[in-house]
Amino acid sequence: MRRFLVYHLPAIGYAGLIIGLSSLSNVRLPKVQLVELDKVIHFVEYALFTWLVYRSTTHFHREVGIEEASFLALGMVTLFAFADEFYQSFIPGRQSDPTDFLTDVAAAMVVVALLRLLRRRPQGLIA
Repeated sequence: MRRFLVYHLPAIGYAGLIIGLSSLSNVRLPKVQLVELDKVIHFVEYALFTWLVYRSTTHFHREVGIEEASFLALGMVTLFAFADEFYQSFIPGRQSDPTDFLTDVAAAMVVVALLRLLRRRPQGLIA
């Protein structure tokens, strides 16, 4: 039970938060000159989500290696991002945006790459 509460529940809860935010109608973000704030928010949101999912996958019922955890986390986050964008197409005032999906997947790829590098270090910064 402790393993579930510490490693899996945060990823599940964060997924629920993403869906909750996706359910909001008519969200207006301020325009920023240099970057699209929407893409920055997506990147940060999915970077954190990827870390939580990766952390969860490394603590399944048995020891999971770096390769398997990376593949699982990247696959799960990619599927979730696709489903989230599809879901948004049904919310009044929202629309599905392929560039949001690509931003989400890019964030997942960056985080998985960084986590793989950190896991290979002797200090083992990421548990």
